[in-house]
Amino acid sequence: PPRREPVTVRPKPVASELLRAAAAAPPPVAREVSGTQTVRAGPPDQAIGEKRYELDVKYHGILLGKKGLTVKALEQASGAKIAFVTDPVGQIIIRGTSAQREEAWRLTKRVQEQLPQLLTLLREKAVEKGQLTTRPAMEGRIGDKEQVWPVAVGEAIARAKTPDEA
Repeated sequence: PPRREPVTVRPKPVASELLRAAAAAPPPVAREVSGTQTVRAGPPDQAIGEKRYELDVKYHGILLGKKGLTVKALEQASGAKIAFVTDPVGQIIIRGTSAQREEAWRLTKRVQEQLPQLLTLLREKAVEKGQLTTRPAMEGRIGDKEQVWPVAVGEAIARAKTPDEA
């Protein structure tokens, strides 16, 4: 019988490997896809509009979060509604007043930069006292793995809300 070459099977990367890669990668540069479309007219500070930004689909997961946790926190913090579209290209759609849209986009960019590092820190390393602004007394690791995402998202939102340093 003919001799067969052995087949090499590569294991799929685990979530922690993907998060480490995302943490090490530079944040993507998203660009505006469309201008603001008015959804509901009203006074300029109350008119509801929609803005779309191109955002690679590979970043949708971290911004959605486990069980939608991240996007819900972003919506609560900004007052805007956020949706993701994958076709024809990855996009994030932000709907709300002008101020809500701007705040949602600002928070989204900052959370996207910080969340992978926070998840890695909470999963794999010991947290030092004072390292987390939302839990200054916390020290060590989180014992309950179900709490990693809520703690990381809460910390990322808190850090994102701090004003940019000039």
